[in-house]
Amino acid sequence: MATIWITGASGAVGSALARRLSMRGLNVVLTSRDEGRLAELAGELGEHAFAAPADATDAAQVQSAIQAGNQRFGEVTGVAHCVGSILIRPLHLTSEADMRATLEQNYVSAWHVLRAFVTAALAHRKPASAVLVGTVAAKSGFPNHEAIAGAKGAVAALAVTAAATYADRGIRVNCVHPGLTVSSMSSKLTGTAESIARMSKLNPMRRLGQGEDAAALIDFLLGDDATWITGQQIGVDGGHGILHSMAGA
Repeated sequence: MATIWITGASGAVGSALARRLSMRGLNVVLTSRDEGRLAELAGELGEHAFAAPADATDAAQVQSAIQAGNQRFGEVTGVAHCVGSILIRPLHLTSEADMRATLEQNYVSAWHVLRAFVTAALAHRKPASAVLVGTVAAKSGFPNHEAIAGAKGAVAALAVTAAATYADRGIRVNCVHPGLTVSSMSSKLTGTAESIARMSKLNPMRRLGQGEDAAALIDFLLGDDATWITGQQIGVDGGHGILHSMAGA
């Protein structure tokens, strides 16, 4: 039975993915800083779920989490790194501290998680798959997104470069780029029915993402139907990163 490690498992995308995988009988190792929500999710999913709390910006904690997962279920053969943050602020008003925190929460966390996963996969010598989560803003120019777009752009570059490095070892690495998704993390933008309606008008499909939207794509990329897909950058954003509505339409 496959074992998938989900970081950021207490968030909208991570928890939706955990539920999808658990329903199919896969083992899931759940990692997040929020121990309370993590324990609640693990309890909901039952015996095939294992909570391994960790701060993904801390390399030692990340290593402990994957080791705990390996001990509980055997080799972890898939990882979905769903950790991230949102900072919408113009460059001239973004402090160095905010920029560095955004890099830590997004790029550095992805570096630690992917490094720990690849190291383990090289040791057990089985096919493995990693999916990192970026953002539509990393691929398209949105105002006031300099810090988060830069950090997630680095995540995207990490994914494609690692995909090239480890392709001949049977380790696949892809990156998905969600659009604005309703979650606790995006509550300043999506916290009310009015704000959801307002932000939905900016999307070509006139709606915002749900955790399940990105989770469905990640589930596919981790699975057996995607064994010849690696190094890809895939949007799940209602077309927001590439489609433009006519003015007044």
